[in-house]
Amino acid sequence: MKKSFIILLLASGTLFSLNACTEFSDEDQASLNEPSVSVVFNHTGTREGNRDDIKSAQFLIDRIDSTRSTLRGALYGFSNKGVIDAVVRAHYRGVDVKVVGDARHFGYNERGYKILQENHVPMIVGNQFHIMHNKFFVFDDYFTFVGTGNITTTGFTRNNNNWVLIESPQVARDFLDEWDQMWEGRFGSVKKIVDNGNVYKVGDTTIEVYFSPQEDAMGRILEELDLADTNIYFSIFAFTKDQIGSRFVQKHREFQAYNKTKMLEDLPVVSLIDGKAEQPKKVVGVLDRSQVAGNFLYHEVYRLASSGVPMRMEANENSRVPGDYQAGGGRLHSKTMVLDAGTPNARVITGSFNWSSAATIANDEVLIILRGQKIADEYLREFRNFWRTSRPLGTAVCNYLVGQTDSDVDQEHIDRLPKDLQGQRPLCSDEVGPGDVIISEVQWLGYNGETDTSDHTGRRDFIDNDEFIELYNPTDKTINLSLWTITNGFDFKVGFIPGTVIHPGQYFLVLDHNLAAFSDVSPQTKTEAYANPDFATNVSNDPRFPRLNIQNSSMALHLIDADGEVIDLAGDSAPPFAGGAELDRNNDIVKVRSMERIITNGKVKGDGDKRSSWKTCSAKEGGKNVNKAFRTLISATPGEANSK
Repeated sequence: MKKSFIILLLASGTLFSLNACTEFSDEDQASLNEPSVSVVFNHTGTREGNRDDIKSAQFLIDRIDSTRSTLRGALYGFSNKGVIDAVVRAHYRGVDVKVVGDARHFGYNERGYKILQENHVPMIVGNQFHIMHNKFFVFDDYFTFVGTGNITTTGFTRNNNNWVLIESPQVARDFLDEWDQMWEGRFGSVKKIVDNGNVYKVGDTTIEVYFSPQEDAMGRILEELDLADTNIYFSIFAFTKDQIGSRFVQKHREFQAYNKTKMLEDLPVVSLIDGKAEQPKKVVGVLDRSQVAGNFLYHEVYRLASSGVPMRMEANENSRVPGDYQAGGGRLHSKTMVLDAGTPNARVITGSFNWSSAATIANDEVLIILRGQKIADEYLREFRNFWRTSRPLGTAVCNYLVGQTDSDVDQEHIDRLPKDLQGQRPLCSDEVGPGDVIISEVQWLGYNGETDTSDHTGRRDFIDNDEFIELYNPTDKTINLSLWTITNGFDFKVGFIPGTVIHPGQYFLVLDHNLAAFSDVSPQTKTEAYANPDFATNVSNDPRFPRLNIQNSSMALHLIDADGEVIDLAGDSAPPFAGGAELDRNNDIVKVRSMERIITNGKVKGDGDKRSSWKTCSAKEGGKNVNKAFRTLISATPGEANSK
């Protein structure tokens, strides 16, 4: 008995296609029918000139063209002409084709949705208040094609993505059960849990499938992170979920402690050579630049960078419009991590599921866990490709201001600088060292007489939005503070967004809006003690942001650059060196004084972790950036030279 098939296989990242008229013996056919999982990476390169195109879209087109009876799709972005045409061809040759789509993309008149309508292909869209973010096809109730990439030309050729083709009727049934719910009009939190086991053995790979929000995909990620024993490699697009960020930090500290006992700290973070399990133990990642730039302090890069987690920024310049990393492509669209690579417990977490609150509680998403050393090795090789071409964080974010290379200066940015600074380029993290920026003043005891309604611990009687941290640049150069952080030794308190700079001789004031309402016209209301910040940590008044609140009993502030180097300190983990409250006979506060760095004629005295480097502010009243209502109560000089 002989039959004709189109068979597509992936081996070591290379795509192979066998001709449709190829004939196979019964023995060959039995081998080909063994369940398997094939991985597809699109290898976009860093620009069009070095794209390694393995025709990932053609992989899908060929699979659609070989579909015989049923085709089901759940598609967010759907605009790739080749795939659209293949779906329409299947419809006209009698395949039962039905598609679930996203309501917003339908509203935007997405090309694929429009053509499906014109050709009377059955379709339903939903989740209009959030997004139907799935990207999967099920063919003939047997093959499932699913991954991180949208079914768009950008998704296949410009953004870094990965997909898997799974040959398993059981896995297909799981995806079809999810698809059926959406076809019946149930999206997001309205969907029900379908108890079909979630775990499947397909060839040499064990697959777990979780649909969000009903099946707690985020919970499964956290469980797997808790179990990680040797390494975590991650490449991620949207990354705003603090639970994952905190788990990464926790694992990083655990691994670092192990490495120290084994004297492995000095080994390379990532080996670019294939081999056995790499040492030392590590958490290491590559980030998408558009998400770092666009997600403000929601992005977990600040938490991880301040804790020393090794990370780099992707260098994909493969955008339709050079410099457009929001809509033109050139994005690290992966949502993938490899855990315990090189061990029998190696596994991969991937799918449409970004590490965000929306993905967790509102969007229609799929998370898949792939267990097996072979498939984990495939993903680890791809991670090494990302790492090899990526840039250090400090260099990458510095280039936001000065162009894509150090020599390619962004003239528009230069033109925006004050006239006397236009001949200068802001220095990147790798060009500065300890003491080039210092913590110059700290108001660690906040007081303005209002109850802190956000404090549920009972430990604070007053709100702390009248605390501040001031920085000073004693050099003659403008310094880029992008992705720098101020930490308390455990978690970050301040993260400076891309584009933040401190000019020569500038006193740079950092405030927290805390409970105050934000206004574009006046960032601080009259109830605030301080005004005119150079950087406000919480302009959106979002409780997910870290507060500036400074511990009164144990001060240990660290100023850390984008590459994880400590630039300055304030305190030694004991009570603050200076400043604090003056009390009357009834122990009521009559004045609050800041802790000031000793600076004489622009010269900074000593290190920030030495008591002799600090003094209590001696000003009779608050300076010009202290609101009038508080000037007699506060002795501080925020945003200006310290008291004499």
